Parts: sequence; C-alpha cells; structure tokens
Amino acid sequence: MPIVEDLIISDYGSFVGLKGRRLKVTAPDQSPLEAPIMHLRTVQIVTRSASISATALSACCDAGIPIHFIDPVDGNYATLLSPHLTTVTTSRRAQLQAVETPLGVTIARQIAIGKIRSQITNLRYLARRLDGDLAEHFKLAQLDLTDYAAALENIDGTHIDAIRESIMGLEGRSARVYWEALGLLIPSEYGWPGRIGRHAVDQVNSLLNYGYGILYGDVQNALVIAGLEPYVGLLHADRPGKPSLVLDMIEEFRAPIVDRTVIGLVGRNFTVYQTDDGRMTRDTRRAFADHILSRLSAQGTYQRKRYQLRSIIQMQARLLAAAFRGDCDYGAYAGG
Repeated sequence: MPIVEDLIISDYGSFVGLKGRRLKVTAPDQSPLEAPIMHLRTVQIVTRSASISATALSACCDAGIPIHFIDPVDGNYATLLSPHLTTVTTSRRAQLQAVETPLGVTIARQIAIGKIRSQITNLRYLARRLDGDLAEHFKLAQLDLTDYAAALENIDGTHIDAIRESIMGLEGRSARVYWEALGLLIPSEYGWPGRIGRHAVDQVNSLLNYGYGILYGDVQNALVIAGLEPYVGLLHADRPGKPSLVLDMIEEFRAPIVDRTVIGLVGRNFTVYQTDDGRMTRDTRRAFADHILSRLSAQGTYQRKRYQLRSIIQMQARLLAAAFRGDCDYGAYAGG
C-alpha cells in the first residue's frame, strides 16, 4: 500500500470513512483508496460534493491531522482542528496585549519587511537564467523592493492602528513592482491581466488564489499549534470572520511557495482547464494541488539549516508566539 501523506479528495460524490486505522475514500466509478492515519499530515477536501463520516473526523482529530476544505474560487473556507491543539493561553494573552503596544508595531513591521524580502529572494531566484533587458528589469525591481523594505524600517508608532495605513501603503507599492516583474515571465497565451485577488477567472490568478488557499490551511494550522489566536492580527485589521493573523503570516510564504510554483508551471505551459464559469476543473485542481503540496515538502533554508518548507512555517509560528511573549525578537522568513 503506497504511503499517503497529503490526502486530496477531489472526485464528485467522494465519501471518506474509517476502516481500522486507515481512512477509506470511495467515489463513483473510482477504485477505493485507503490511507493509513499514521502517515497522514493533512486531508485536503477540494470539492464541495464530498462527505466525511464522524468516525473519520474523530480519528483525524485524535491524531492531530487537520482537515482543510478548499473551494476553487473562495479558497480555504473551513479547517477542522482538534480542540486539544488550542490549550495554550499564555501566548494568546500576550498576543492580545501586543495589539495595543509598540511590540505589535515592531512585529507587524517585520512581517511586512519579510514579505518584501521574500519577494526579492523570489525575483533573484527567477532571474538566474535571464539576460538582456529582462535581467536588467528584474535587477531594478529588486533594488526598488529593497528601498521599500528600508522605508518600512523607519515606520514607528505606539500601537498598530496608528501606523497600519503607512505600512500597507508601502506594501501595496512594492506589490505592484513585484507583479509587474513576474508578469514579464508569463506567456502571452495565458492572458495575464495583472494581479487580481478573489473571484479572478483568468488562468494564472486562478492558480495563485487556489494555491494561497492551500497555503492558508497550513499557516492557520501552524498558528493554532503554536498557541496563537488566528483571528487577531496586526497588519490586517480585525473583522468578524476574518482570520487576520493567518493573513499576516501567510505574506512571508506566498512568494517562495505559491508564486514560485505557479511561475514555474506556466513557464512549462501547464494546461489550466476551466469550466464555462471560469472555475478550474476538478482534474486541474487536483494536479495543481499536488504541485503545491510537493513544494511544501521541498526544503528551504531557515536559520542556516535545511528544513521542509512546511516545517519552516511551523517554526516561524512558534517564533511569532515567542516574540509576542517577549522571549525573543521576531525575524520574518525571507524565503531562503
């Protein structure tokens, strides 16, 4: 029996049940699939037409396996986690206090700087095989982003509400520089209209948004395990139903995990099949999810050592919790 670490449920009418210590997946016109719980890291349900039994849910919770529900347009719309992972209160109390103090400003600033530095790292990686005017454009973009990161270092205040607009303004300008550069690598047949967030129907933005939805689940899981409250953020203002801290921390990992994967795929003419309403087809979603999950299992450099990117996300969440408690300074991940 093959080892399944990330179980993807994508077929219409799929049912996930429990058979002994294995999840058993059945679907119309498909051979049953069994995945031993002992090897599983995540369950990704990427169709709204699947169902899962209470016994399977219970077994995953007992084993600490998160179940992510992902829509091709709305992204990650639900994640199931065991309540036993949320029992740490010290970090959450410190997190809530930091929102009103200079500590919150310091951490928010570092997260924003980390996002820009990860974009610089991504541009540097992608520019390795470029030459001529394109290489020069990428070099200038990296210099511009470096200036924006330096400008963020000079933003200060007594609490995050006083400086959020300034931070997000610089972040927005850096994003325009970054996506203008990446757009030059996207073949014309994809019809790239520029970066569009939720509800985009063009092929590349659909891939990006879907990839962010998968990454979102890993980041949320890491924050909860680290004892933090996903719905109290810094850069992103609090709103009902908005997991602000997840949206904050995901910024450090978009470029090295999702952006790099998408640019690599479209550079190899990855075919994005879509339905009439602009949604990616089931087979396309599954194939692309495999690429993102493979990237999460790839290695990156963290504190001068090599780890899986998925592990780096967890270590970064623990670092964030320690920074909220005042145990150390926060240093954002820069996509090494």
